Amino acid sequence: MVERPEFSFDYHPSVAEFAVPKQSYLAARPGASYGYIATSMLRAVSDEDPNKWEPPDGACDDEDENILHAAARELWEEAGLHAARIGGLVGDPYFFTLSDGKKVCRFNFAAHLRTDSATSLAVELDPEEHQRFVWATESEVKARKADGMDLDFTREEVWHTVLLAFDYIRVEERLNERNESITEKEVRN
Repeated sequence: MVERPEFSFDYHPSVAEFAVPKQSYLAARPGASYGYIATSMLRAVSDEDPNKWEPPDGACDDEDENILHAAARELWEEAGLHAARIGGLVGDPYFFTLSDGKKVCRFNFAAHLRTDSATSLAVELDPEEHQRFVWATESEVKARKADGMDLDFTREEVWHTVLLAFDYIRVEERLNERNESITEKEVRN
């Protein structure tokens, strides 16, 4: 097994509230009814949601330094990719219940990948979880077809969130030129 790397990244100021340990985040929200926090690729035939597409995702572990660290860790564990920067929140958090009854709140972040000489953009999959990957453009995601393959996502909200990530990055690039913060309203327009 590959040794877990040291995660070093910066983050957009709009996600500073997630730069805290999971328990601190949950303690600051005493009315929250969820028990843990979740942070894509073709699912393995033998796994949940077989033969469906999703971006890298996973849960925030108690051992994670903070929620953003969990997002960087999951990106590395699921795809072998390294985050250089965690951008803002993409879309609204959404809640769902697992088959075992646990409630989950999912947050989605735009991640900028590290592309220096020490890292690679070569995706490394765990065959127990995923069987293929594809780098898809926005138009391919909209068409739900890339590289001659149908992009049938695990859920409709996952497909929608991937499209929102393209919007987020586009707005972020435009605003970085002006050195401003991104608001949810600007991403949706």
